[in-house]
This record gives sequence, structure tokens and C-alpha cells, in this order.
Amino acid sequence: MKNILRMTAVLVALVMLAAACGGDDEETAETTSSTSSTTSTTEAPTTTTSTTTTEAPDIGPVYPLTGEPLDELNPPDHAAVVVKISNNDTTARAALQGLDEADIVFEERIEQKSTRFASVFHSVLPEEVGSVRSGRTSDVQIVSNLNRPVFAFSGANDGVHGQLRRAENDGLLVRASADFADPQFRRISDFSAPNNLVVDVAALLSKAEDGEPPLPIFDYSDNVIALGSASAGVRVEASSPASYVWSAPDGGYLRFQGTEPHVTRDGVQITPQNVVVLTTTYVPSQIDRVSVDAITIGSGPVVIYSGGFRVEGTWTRDFPRDPYTFTTPDGDVIGLAPGQTWVSLTPAGTSTELSLKQADELR
Repeated sequence: MKNILRMTAVLVALVMLAAACGGDDEETAETTSSTSSTTSTTEAPTTTTSTTTTEAPDIGPVYPLTGEPLDELNPPDHAAVVVKISNNDTTARAALQGLDEADIVFEERIEQKSTRFASVFHSVLPEEVGSVRSGRTSDVQIVSNLNRPVFAFSGANDGVHGQLRRAENDGLLVRASADFADPQFRRISDFSAPNNLVVDVAALLSKAEDGEPPLPIFDYSDNVIALGSASAGVRVEASSPASYVWSAPDGGYLRFQGTEPHVTRDGVQITPQNVVVLTTTYVPSQIDRVSVDAITIGSGPVVIYSGGFRVEGTWTRDFPRDPYTFTTPDGDVIGLAPGQTWVSLTPAGTSTELSLKQADELR
């Protein structure tokens, strides 16, 4: 997704990034810090930023999960759909389909350093998304502020099934799974199980015919450039580290897994307009001994990347149905740029800034 209205800001970002980092090929190692808590607020790392703010132009009605102008002739008067998508290994990534069309993607740890995606669809409903994988106990917290979305998954142990069933009874989500022989799921012949299961996202809306659109869970006032400093991108550690490299021509952050571009089966590289590195605590799952749960209710440090700039602050979400609020140390609300957002739920100390040299080596 391209945001033509922001090209002037993109040019400014390039000039300031070159000025800030010109002639310095050394790696900058700046990490997030301090774990969050569900009962207390953790101070975010401080930085020197400008307190200049800008008013976002009035562009009329927007999609709630991207902040982009709404197609008023075809408004999305329906529930959001969340699909669990595999990121286990190179085969899973080769089978990837549809993730580039999600409004928001949460990357969560599931076992030690392995990650999985909770991909949120609303403005676009692809007919084929996959490969679909299992639900986890973290997912209930992650999706509970999306106004009862359809939650699509395949496989879960008895304890997770029980949690998801209770969440459905509490009105937090609507379950959809190949485990229930739901007809929206099918196997494709290009890959073998478990990497061959895909789902028709548009067809899943039949599971929630009375569903309502989600409310925004982020602010889209697009002020990271005004509040922040120039940045080439960020690397997040995991079993397969993920890097996001700012690309002005693409209007977003090129995602890499290890040193390889992260692409779909159609050859489209993942390129979100916003990257949110949200520091959270992971705790052992009460359901099984090998899984971990991300705590996404409470507060903690956050670093937001948008338009070739970065700004540090604090994330806050007091209750399950609440949106996220991002604020600077001075109390300014941080607003994302309209477009796709990837949220990396990271333990403290597992993200580092990319130098210009590192970013150029990945491109």
C-alpha cells in the first residue's frame, strides 16, 4: 500500500536520515528495555525528541484498522477476521499467502523463540490466506479489543480449546476452525501438511452474520516524523530474526527473515507502513509446559517506526476491550501513519536499531 499524500514527508525523512548517519558505517546497538507488567506501569527509555505536533488533514471516513480513506460506496459493515498463520520455518514461509493484505499483524512468540502471526483482516478480505496454524492462549488477549472478530485457527490442545470456547461465550470472539470441519478451510496440493491449509477470509463472515465493524485500536494522526528522529529500521531477535528496512520508494518497511526478503507465494514482499516494537512480558502458559503467553494488557516501553523515523514511548492498555495508547515521555499521543501495521510483541532487550550499512546490506 502506497501513501501518496506522504511523499513530501518521505523526502524529508531521507534527507534527515542521511544527515544523522552520513559517513558512519558502524552498527548502532540500541535496544528496548524494561519488561511490562499487568499491574504497574514501567517507564519507557527516554530520548530527546521534538514536541512539535501537526494536525492530520481531514480526509473523511476511514477504515478503522488502517486509517486509510474509506470506500464509501462499499463500506466494510462487517466483523474483522483474525487468522493464525505459521512462521515456523522456511517451508512455512514458502507457503505464505495473503499476509500482505492484512490490516494489522501481531507477531507473537509461541515456544521459546519461535513466532507465529495473528493477522487481522477487515478492509480487504482475501479468498486464500495461509498456511493456517493453531490457536494459543495469548490470542484471547490479543484479539479482545477487535469487537468480537471471527478467529480462524487449526489445531489446539484441550486447554486452549477451552479458553477459546469461554472467550466466545464471553462475546470476545467467534471461533472458526478446520477442527470443526468448517467449509471455509481447504487443503492445497502445492505443499504437504501442516503447511497446506488455507482459508477463505471473505467466506468466514458467514460465521458472524450479525458482526459489527471493529473500532480503531491505534491512533492514526501520523505524527511520528514530527515527534521522532530519522531511522534506517530495526531488527527483532527470534529463532529467525526479523528486520524491517525503511524504503522510501516503497513507502514502507521491507521485512526480511534472516537475510532473505519475506515474500508471499505471489512474490510480494511484506512492506508495512508502520512497525510497532511493543515490549511485553512472556510468562509460561498455564495450559502446557512448552508454550509462553504474551501479556498485552498493562503498559510498557514501545518504539514506533513510520516514514523513516522512530519515536520511543510507552504503550498502555488497561482492559481487554481497550485500544492501545502510545505516548511520548512528554505525554504527546503518538499517531501511526495510515496503512498496514506490524506489531512485534518482543521481550525486553531483543530489538536493535539498524545502521545505514546494515540496512543497505539487506536490500
